[in-house]
Amino acid sequence: MCAHLGKSTLSCVGGLIALFFLIFTLRFILGGNEDSWICQNNKWVAHGKPSYAKPDDPCGKKYPIPKTKEECLQKGGVWKKLGPDPWETCNIKATDRGAVCTDNSECEGWCQANITRDQVREGMMGKLNIKGRGTCSVWRVELGCFGMLKEGKISVICID
Repeated sequence: MCAHLGKSTLSCVGGLIALFFLIFTLRFILGGNEDSWICQNNKWVAHGKPSYAKPDDPCGKKYPIPKTKEECLQKGGVWKKLGPDPWETCNIKATDRGAVCTDNSECEGWCQANITRDQVREGMMGKLNIKGRGTCSVWRVELGCFGMLKEGKISVICID
């Protein structure tokens, strides 16, 4: 390969090694993390060995909340003040409300577990260790403290 170019064998080998390192650098150092979560068929799939937990947000299915009152009401939503925020915003009933689920990614809103007040308190202290199934929330935006499911494991989340 290098002989017809009139270069010595040593410089040819050096050039090939430099090319290898360039390709290696571009692929593995600048090419991004191979150990991550990838959205495939509306499900999060581990690619390699991710160092972080599966994302909570829905994969593939995006359910944007309208930003204007007109758009909100047009889509059948409710425009009002939610939580401590000083402004009004939109909330829409989830079309999958009441469906059985084991993970937030299966719902438009949240996959909520039906747990007791004592279990909510345990969960807020990080001491809840139960698995189960839940149902998809009524609304896309839910406020307060409630049990939510991720991969069948119930934990407690508080949203203002």
